[in-house]
Amino acid sequence: MNGSEKPITFCVFNWAGTRKFGTTLAQTVFQYTKNEGCGKTYFDPADPTPNKVKAPELMEKVLRANLVDILSLNENEAVFFASLINPEIERLKGKLGLEELAVESAKALAKHLDARIDLHATSLSASFTKGNGTVVPAFKVPVLRATGTGDAWNAGNIIGDAYGLPDAVRLTLANATAAYYISNPEAEHPTRSQLARFCNKLKGLWKTETDKS
Repeated sequence: MNGSEKPITFCVFNWAGTRKFGTTLAQTVFQYTKNEGCGKTYFDPADPTPNKVKAPELMEKVLRANLVDILSLNENEAVFFASLINPEIERLKGKLGLEELAVESAKALAKHLDARIDLHATSLSASFTKGNGTVVPAFKVPVLRATGTGDAWNAGNIIGDAYGLPDAVRLTLANATAAYYISNPEAEHPTRSQLARFCNKLKGLWKTETDKS
């Protein structure tokens, strides 16, 4: 890789849907990436409910093994995985709304894991590392579908990360990519020029909160 090339991101998605070998797949791909020093590792496990009995193994062999650089989660996923390592999350379930609980869960994961935790929720997205975080509100657009939104968000997030964008800008790009998809009548994903025009229409509809807690 020369200086002009963007770093490679090695991704594993839908661990929960890979019932038998999901943990082995993630462990193998990410361990190879780390051993070879050939890129970043990006993990979106999807809804863990179908495979929840194997979640503790995933936590120990992949997440706590420092194999993941970026862990991408929605609200429910963040709460589920944080509950595995922080009993306080269970106690907060009856006290906080889902989105607020998800933010606290993402912070808890960032404190216990070396990965950057990227949260994509209904009205916001956020990135947390140990001691630092950035929260960006989602764009308010007509929601024509929900399925595939996380995939669109991940695409924007990965591209933003590859270009080294600041957290707030990267999250805004990811939010815009998802917003384009969920509001597009044909369920199309944007080209770069289409996304630029879309963002121009939405300019001024977001702000950033930097969280130091």
